[in-house]
Formats: sequence, structure tokens, C-alpha cells
Amino acid sequence: MQNSSKIWRASNPLFLVSAYMLLGLILYHASKPYIGMMQQPLLLWTVIGSLFVVYLSAQSNFFPSIFQLLPALVLVFWGACIGSFSANTYLFSVLYNSDWINQVRQLLLYKLDDSFRHPVSNAFAKTLLFGTKSQMSEQLTNAYQALGILHIIAISGMHLDIVFGLLEKGTNWIPLAFWFRLFKLILLLFLAWTYTCIAHAGPSIVRASLFFSLIVLGRFFKFNLFSFNTISAGIVLVLLYNSHIISSIGLQLSYAAVIGIYFFYKPLSLLVPLDNILLKILWNNLALSIAAQLTTLPILLYYFHNNSSLSIIGNFLFVPASNILLYGLILFMVMPTFFGITQTIAHWMHLYIETMNGMIQYLHLLLQIGERSYSMGLAGLIYYYFCLFAGYYWVQYKAPNTVLVLLTGTCLYSLVKLFSI
Repeated sequence: MQNSSKIWRASNPLFLVSAYMLLGLILYHASKPYIGMMQQPLLLWTVIGSLFVVYLSAQSNFFPSIFQLLPALVLVFWGACIGSFSANTYLFSVLYNSDWINQVRQLLLYKLDDSFRHPVSNAFAKTLLFGTKSQMSEQLTNAYQALGILHIIAISGMHLDIVFGLLEKGTNWIPLAFWFRLFKLILLLFLAWTYTCIAHAGPSIVRASLFFSLIVLGRFFKFNLFSFNTISAGIVLVLLYNSHIISSIGLQLSYAAVIGIYFFYKPLSLLVPLDNILLKILWNNLALSIAAQLTTLPILLYYFHNNSSLSIIGNFLFVPASNILLYGLILFMVMPTFFGITQTIAHWMHLYIETMNGMIQYLHLLLQIGERSYSMGLAGLIYYYFCLFAGYYWVQYKAPNTVLVLLTGTCLYSLVKLFSI
């Protein structure tokens, strides 16, 4: 068990880097009222000094074993420095209000307004493509929220996966020579971040764009494409972009869903072996929804104290339907406007949107269940994730010591709840 943990740590260095830096960021924000904010020149010199100290400790054989923790402490310190430096200034800021981005955004919105004349379908198309929920009716938004599928009408990883997948397929004609591959890499990153800016660069879309960028870069340099390192590197870059964004509920849910899919989707999909292709697609879709729900549920309970019991059913039924609609909208946006092609596509998509939203509202009324309130504090949140991942480790690696770890954690949680520490 010890060797396997060493191998895992060696295979996922960026996870440890991001975990230590995140810890430093949390400690800074917790102690900010007491220690104040350091000046930026002083921060720069202390970071340079910490690099020098780490280099000396790595080259010297005279330091005791306790100094092996020095790199971890330095990373925690760097996380605190990021929090202090970005208190009033962002290291990276997406300039989504630049003139050319606004011009492209207005051009796309004009195309939608010109073809989607019905206000409901027009508002829904804008929401699905650009995340502008303000134009949707409150009744429809409540139906989406009650069914646990509100992420369908928010720009999220699901949308970006479709958009970026189409971008990659659309550039498959580019030759495989090095300079052509480099051109493809630059083109994909430019298009991805242009779309991110057009969609106002919300926390979820920034996370998804960073994740896609890391995957594209990993494919170019022949690194692992979907690993914990990729997810962790995205967290580090998000912190550099804006350390305050880590407190965004949308970003937390987005990363929780990605982590849930990474850990639990494959075991769940293999749980029921199927030969029928249609049944296999349906089961994989359901497994994807369950995997994301496992890791997002405690965050929803912690912040909102309630969760839709129909979310798995809603995701199973309407996520594929919304994906088809999104493919159609992207096709509509790239089609030429002459010969009435866009008007014809918009007409059929208007009927599709009306049918899908009508089914969602009907299902909401048919299966309406009274909301139940749940109280989950920080201790309960930590205990949930502790049990979830300890149980995952137990099942995956058949480690009997994990049972003892689970019992110890349960006892500690019981003590916390008993004495309300």
C-alpha cells in the first residue's frame, strides 16, 4: 500500500502542487483579517528567496529529514502569495469586452434575431449558445432547476465538449507534419478562447477552456490526455487567472463534476456489461449522470440545503436532447444566410425547442415533489468526500486497511458532531 501511494504521488505531481497551493490560498483568506496584505515588491522578493532556499536544500546533504517538507511548505507559501497578489489585481484577465469580441458577439446575436423570430425560442437559443439566462421565463427556469438540469442552460463543460469536439473534427484535414500540427494547435486555442470571450468568460467556461487547452497541448506534446494532472493543472491556472474565482459555486460544481466523471464513470459503465449498442449508449449516459451527481451532491446540499430527487432522470432524458439541439445551433451559426437556408433550419429548431421545453414543463408538473431541506455543514461535507474516496480506494485496490481508516474518520466525525467543534 505504501509503494502504491508513492507511485501515485510520483505519477500525479501537479495534483500535489495544486493541493498545496490551494491550501496556502485558503490559509491566506482565513488569516487575511489578521495579517493584512503584503506589498507586491516584497512578495516578489520573498518568492525569489523561497526558490533559492529550495534549491539549496535540494543540493545540500546536511539538512535533516524534516527539511524534506520544505518544498511542500514553499508551495503553500506560494498559494498564499497568489491570494495576496491577486487581492486587487488579476495575474491574467480575459478581455472579453474588447471591440472585436463585441463586434463578433453582436454579429452572431443579429443572426439569431434575424432567423428566430419567436421570442421564446430566440431567448432559449441565446441561452444555450452564450449563457444569457436573463431572457428566459422564470417558469421555464424553475422547471429546469426542479429537474436538476439547470446546467443545460448554462455554458458548462458539456457545451464546451461539443464545441471543441466539432472544432477538432473540423481541423482533421490539416496534415500531420510538425508545422501544420503547430498551426492546428494555435488555431484551436484561438477559436476556443474566442468563444470563451464571446460567452462572457464565466467561471465554468474558463475552467472548461483551460481543460480543453491542456488536453490539446498534451496531445501535441504526447502527454497523458485525461489525468488527474490535467485536472490539477487547470485548478492552478484558474488560481493564477483569479484567486477569488475559487469561491464561485459554479466553478466548484464544475470541477466536482469533472472529478466525479474521472473517478466513477468508468467503474459505473463497466458495472453492467451490455452488447446492444443502443442500451450501452443509454447506460453510459446514465452512468455519466450518476458519476457527476456523486461528487456534486454535497456541494449542492452545503450551499442550497436541497437537491432535486429527479436530477438523474432529468439528465438521462434531456441532456442527449439538448446536445442534439446544440449541434443544430452550431450548424445554424456556420451556415450561409442566402437561399433561406438559415430560416428553414431556424423553423425546425424552433419546433424542436418548443417540444423539448414542453416536455420538461409537463414532466415537472407530473412528477412534482415537495422540496426537502437538508442541513450539511462543513464537517458533513468533508466527511462525505472522505467516505466517498476512501470507499473508492477500498473497492479499486482491495486494501483492507481502508476499513480501519473509514472507521477512524467516522469516529472523528461523530466526535465533531457530538461536541459541535
